[in-house]
Amino acid sequence: MTVVRRLILVVAIATGVVCASATAASSLSLSPTNWQSSIISIAPSTDAVTVAVHNGGEVIQLTTEPGHTALIPGYRNEPYLRITATSEVQANLKSPTWWTNKDMTGSGAIPDSADPPAEPEWSTIATNGSVSWHDHRLHAMNGVPADTNWTVLVTVDDEPVVIRGQLTELPSHGPLLEVLLAILAAAAIVSLGFRRAWTASSLALLVGSALTIIVAIGGWTATPTGFTPPRLSLLASVLAGVLAVACVVLRRSSRRLSVVTMVGAVAALAWWVALNFASLTAVFIPNSLDAAIVRFTVGLGLGIVVGIAATIIVSGGFTDDVAGQAVVESGTVADSA
Repeated sequence: MTVVRRLILVVAIATGVVCASATAASSLSLSPTNWQSSIISIAPSTDAVTVAVHNGGEVIQLTTEPGHTALIPGYRNEPYLRITATSEVQANLKSPTWWTNKDMTGSGAIPDSADPPAEPEWSTIATNGSVSWHDHRLHAMNGVPADTNWTVLVTVDDEPVVIRGQLTELPSHGPLLEVLLAILAAAAIVSLGFRRAWTASSLALLVGSALTIIVAIGGWTATPTGFTPPRLSLLASVLAGVLAVACVVLRRSSRRLSVVTMVGAVAALAWWVALNFASLTAVFIPNSLDAAIVRFTVGLGLGIVVGIAATIIVSGGFTDDVAGQAVVESGTVADSA
């Protein structure tokens, strides 16, 4: 039981660390969306900066060329962000916009010290000449109609530059292929489960959890500086992976421990699927991997969860091939070799 206790301890510590950091972090977490925010024009045209909008307008990024400066005003026209000629990125802690933009809904608490007319209190947040921020003028919010134009004013090398764009709602992605994948995966696991339920379920969990870890890492690497990465998604995928490996390692242990481990792995994978379920219909998914790969993994994960859940019921809790017990084969019970 020493190995099991160590496994439980590691999982508990990881869960505590991730949940604690998630609580302490800002709520600027990106989510799948069907909204597209695109830049229409930048006037006057300049080579000193590049501007990009990501994930349906939830992120706007401004990058300066070395030696150039940029100042981004807040909602009350107060100094909000700036990039110096030495590529230092600074935030004005006296800006109410700095505090408002810490929340995706704009309901972040603004301290009494925030005062638009006050002398700026600059704090360096990066040194790479590039800043990404959440701007409530660019993304979808309650009551915002489709095909809405937006404008952001910045100052580049002390000259005003106007960035204009449009926010548009796109049709949702039809998840027909992903649903078919889930059905096929579930059917395959149940079919194989009539002969080797434990083996089929363990292999499916290993494959599914490995893919979810890759996708979770892709979501983490795609998160801009200052935004909250998908910690819970990574936790769920790693937990599913650890328990999937444990299913293989503990196969010859007691039936109760083996089945509990399997159920835990399935629950962790189901948790990951639930956290990423919106990706099945979203057009834009905050991930460095292609959206099709993310949807494929969610569909496969859903199929694995359903398939193993059905197999547990059909096999009577894996009485077939755990610890050399009876094997369910063609609906009859036979002694395993």
